[in-house]
Amino acid sequence: MNVTKSPSKKKAATKKKVVAKKAVTKKKVAIKKAPAKKKTVVKKKVVAKKSMIAKTTAPSVSNKDRYEMITTMAYFRSEKRNFEPGHAVDDWLECERLVDEMISKA
Repeated sequence: MNVTKSPSKKKAATKKKVVAKKAVTKKKVAIKKAPAKKKTVVKKKVVAKKSMIAKTTAPSVSNKDRYEMITTMAYFRSEKRNFEPGHAVDDWLECERLVDEMISKA
């Protein structure tokens, strides 16, 4: 007696094989995508370092330029007061503070 499998059993067996193959291919795809994420993280770190370098290399003001800025500002403050005596030191200290504040912001 020959016993043959029914068509529904054959279909069920082929469906199981297809599902098993899909599961294997999904795992392979997931493994391939994982290294790509690591590469993007590395690129972001490089960009961050470049921007930090650009900020730290900003041109600074020399002592001579700072002195001239303070002198000019103190002169115009004194001129505004019609050069009244007794305020020179106060003008100088106030202008020195303002110039240093401007330089630190730049």
